[in-house]
Amino acid sequence: MAGRHYNNAYFARVGGVEVAEMNGLELELLFALRFRLNVTPATFATYCAALEGEMAADDGPLPSPSPSPEEEGNDRRQPPPRRKDGITNKVAAAVDRSALLTAAHHRVVVVEITQ
Repeated sequence: MAGRHYNNAYFARVGGVEVAEMNGLELELLFALRFRLNVTPATFATYCAALEGEMAADDGPLPSPSPSPEEEGNDRRQPPPRRKDGITNKVAAAVDRSALLTAAHHRVVVVEITQ
């Protein structure tokens, strides 16, 4: 996968979550890492194990992978309708849903990073 870069919208679609939730998860990870993005292989393995534990604890089925942007080709869809404030209804609903999910079903994984 070297040389390929995907945005949060792609990862959210693959992960079966809304983009707003993916953005929040990214921020949580950045703060947990104290914005030190060069991590040791041991630290990376620790986070992978924690995430795998979370996935094992989740009762829902895993979503099927979405096609990559290259696989989708030039599929151009109409943009979603926008509210008067310029935010799409889907984004507004995603933010509301994300807030509800966070409040109702939030699990915390704490991984301490030592050097």
